[in-house]
Amino acid sequence: MAESRYAPAIPLPPYSYVPGHELPHPVNDPAGHLYGVQHEPPITPAELALLPSESDSRRRALAATLAANSRWLYSLDLFNAGFYWEAHEVWESFWNALGRTTPEALFIQGLIHLAAAAVKIREGKPEGVRRHTQRARDLLGDPAATTPGGTLGLAPDSLSAVIKELEKYTPECWHTSKTPTVRVLAGNLRLAG
Repeated sequence: MAESRYAPAIPLPPYSYVPGHELPHPVNDPAGHLYGVQHEPPITPAELALLPSESDSRRRALAATLAANSRWLYSLDLFNAGFYWEAHEVWESFWNALGRTTPEALFIQGLIHLAAAAVKIREGKPEGVRRHTQRARDLLGDPAATTPGGTLGLAPDSLSAVIKELEKYTPECWHTSKTPTVRVLAGNLRLAG
């Protein structure tokens, strides 16, 4: 039985890119599944201007905005289905839109590192997995200890589970299959509530 998706109207890509595997680079190769695709910023400056300035209120309002944003929901679908490189790309667009150094952008940078760690599993690079997982933990902190809006609407237990799973990976567990999509993590990121 297929798992439920947050943005089922947006089709998943035909493959998940893994550097060093034979499938084309999604963006740079004319045969890539994202070649020539242009996306609008996932959050507009006008939407950002409407967010409250007080930090807790801002995080709660941004979490609500993201929960209604199809690209954000799609990024969760990508990650949960094993499209780690592609999830990384979508999250990078949010990271840029949120200013790269704001607390919210740094949280998203932590998600980017989670996806990068999963890509490193697929590449068979243990040091990369360790390094990206540690950076994700540094940026995400302890998701269970944050305020409800501090996880940008993601369920803290789902974030904690993914981080713990990545921290437990050993070289014996690695999957370097060259199939179009391989999900290497059992844990899913979920919206809170």
